Amino acid sequence: MKVPKLSELEYVIFDLETTGLYAEQGDEIIEFGAIRLKGLEITTESFQSLVKPPRTIPEAASAVHGITDKDVSKSPPVSEILPKFYEFCGNSYWVAQNARFDLSFILRDMKRLGINFRQSFAIDTIGISKILFPFESRHNLDVMMARLGISKIGDRHRSLDDCRFTALVLIEFIKLLENQGITELKDIESAFIKSDSIAKKLKPKTMGLFG
Repeated sequence: MKVPKLSELEYVIFDLETTGLYAEQGDEIIEFGAIRLKGLEITTESFQSLVKPPRTIPEAASAVHGITDKDVSKSPPVSEILPKFYEFCGNSYWVAQNARFDLSFILRDMKRLGINFRQSFAIDTIGISKILFPFESRHNLDVMMARLGISKIGDRHRSLDDCRFTALVLIEFIKLLENQGITELKDIESAFIKSDSIAKKLKPKTMGLFG
């Protein structure tokens, strides 16, 4: 049986906005975003929703993504949105920029809601960047886009636009990988973020970085 190339797989690129940086310290999801990538083509399939968190959004967090308590005041709770997000992602390969961060929130809330998480890993674009550019010290999304000549047209630090930026980066990364003979999923295993390793470290506390 032929093993599909990286450029032949189906991916879901996902991104969250949150009240802070630490799921285990009580920070909450306030926006979900995801888009589907088939091969090297961004499809029209997307998922986006604001979420009303069970706490106020700190001003320091709003300064980053621009989302305020007023913006989410009439939004549904995470218990309503997370199952829909999970259904949208389905069996596609999950991809995120700094996947460990996003997975920590998703895994925590799925545990809270009693949802069985079946995805064993997510692909982190930071990890792929380190494979392709091992001598570079910076691998954040803005640096990656500049390195690859990708224009920043959209709202940076909002989920759906960040998904699109990450998808454009992933497409270019796959091209570079395959040009180097790195063609299969197993060849980029160092870029995998294992779900079980994150789940074991999640020990809920009460407060986050921004209060």
